[in-house]
Amino acid sequence: MKFKWDPIYVKYSFYASLTLFAGIAFYNILDNLSGFVSAIRGGLGWFRWLVSPFIIGGFIAYFLNPGVRWFERFVWSHIGFLNRKVRMRRNLSILSVFLILVLLTGSLVFFVSPQIASNVQEISRRAPEYIRLSEAFLNDLSTNLEQIDIDNLTETVEGYLNRFLIQFDTFVDENLGEIFTRAITITAGLLNVILGIVISFYILADKDSFKRISRKTLRAFFAPQNACRIEDFFREADALFSKYIVGKSLDSFIIGVMCFIGLRVLDIRYALLLSVIVAVTNMIPYFGPFIGMVPAAFLTFFDSPAKALWVILFILALQQFDGLFLGPKILGNSVGLPPFWIIFSIIVGGKLAGILGMLIGVPVFGVVWLLLTRIFDTMTRAQEQRARVCGPEVCPGADGPDGPLEK
Repeated sequence: MKFKWDPIYVKYSFYASLTLFAGIAFYNILDNLSGFVSAIRGGLGWFRWLVSPFIIGGFIAYFLNPGVRWFERFVWSHIGFLNRKVRMRRNLSILSVFLILVLLTGSLVFFVSPQIASNVQEISRRAPEYIRLSEAFLNDLSTNLEQIDIDNLTETVEGYLNRFLIQFDTFVDENLGEIFTRAITITAGLLNVILGIVISFYILADKDSFKRISRKTLRAFFAPQNACRIEDFFREADALFSKYIVGKSLDSFIIGVMCFIGLRVLDIRYALLLSVIVAVTNMIPYFGPFIGMVPAAFLTFFDSPAKALWVILFILALQQFDGLFLGPKILGNSVGLPPFWIIFSIIVGGKLAGILGMLIGVPVFGVVWLLLTRIFDTMTRAQEQRARVCGPEVCPGADGPDGPLEK
C-alpha cells in the first residue's frame, strides 16, 4: 500500500519542529549568555590590542590634518617650483606640523613639566601645614560663630584628614605591585603612541587614497544621490568637529597664557600649575571656568585670603573676556547648538565618559544634532513634494511650500 504525504500535515510539522528548535536554541543562548558575553568581550579586547596603534595613529592624523591643510594651502603653495609637485608639498606640510609638535612637546617636557612637578611636590610637602591652617581656621570660625552648633566640626574635619593620610600611606604600601604593573602598562601605551605617530605620518601622506576608497565604497552600497548626501554630511561633521576642537584648544591656550601672566603679576604661588588647570578646564563650556577657579582660590587661600579673593575676581574677569570677546572671535557659532543642549551634552558626556566626555560631549552632540537636522530636512522635503504631487484633496493634512494646504 502506497503511503501518501499530507502537504498540510508536513507543513505544520515543519513549523512546529522549527519553533521547537528555535526555543531550545534561545534557551541555551540565555543559559550561556555570560559565556557568550565574556567571549565577545575577550575578542573585542584582543582586537583592540591588535589595532590600537592604528586607532591612535588615526586620531593623531585627524587632529593634525587641519594644520597640514593650512601649511599646504597657505605656505608651500606660494613657492614657485612646488606648484605642480603635490606630493612634495604634502610631505613638507606634514614635516612642518610634526616639527611644531616636537618643539611644543619638547618645551612642555623640558620647561613646563619640571615646574609643574615641582609645584605638585611642594603642595604635597606642605599638606600638613595646610591641614594645620585649616584646623586653625575652623577653630576661629567656631569661636566667632558661637550661636551656631558647630562644636564638633573641627574634630570631624581633623579626623577625616588624618584618616585620609593614613589610608593614602596604606594604599601606597599595599599597592606597589599594582603601581609597577601600571607603570608597565603606561610604557606599553607609550610604545603604541610612538607607533601611532609613525602610522599617522603615512595616513596623512596617503589621505587622498583613503578618500577615494571611501567614495568608491559609498558608491558601491548606495545610490549616487544618497552617496553624495552621506559625503556632504561627513564633510560638514568633520568641519564642525575639527573647528570646535582646534578653535577651543587655541582659545584655552590663550586663556592659559593670560592667566599665567596675571597670576605672576599678582605674585600668586603655583602660578604655572594653576594656569594649566584653568586652561584645561576652559575646554569645558560653561562649567569649566568655575571648575578651574576652585583649586586656584583654594590653594591661594592658605597663603593669603586677600590674594585668593583677587584670584577669584581675576579669573572671573578673564572668563568674561573669553565668553564675550575671545571665544566668539575664534569659535563663532561652530556647533550651532542652543545653550540648553550644550549643557545637556556636557552633563550626559560627563556621566558616560567622565572628564573626556565633558571635553568632547559638545562636538559629538553637535554631530548628532547635524544628523538629526539632515534627516528631518529630508523628511520635510519629501512631505512637501508628496503634497504637491497628491494635491490638497488627497493629502489634506500635508504642508505645502506656502504653508498648510486647505481642505
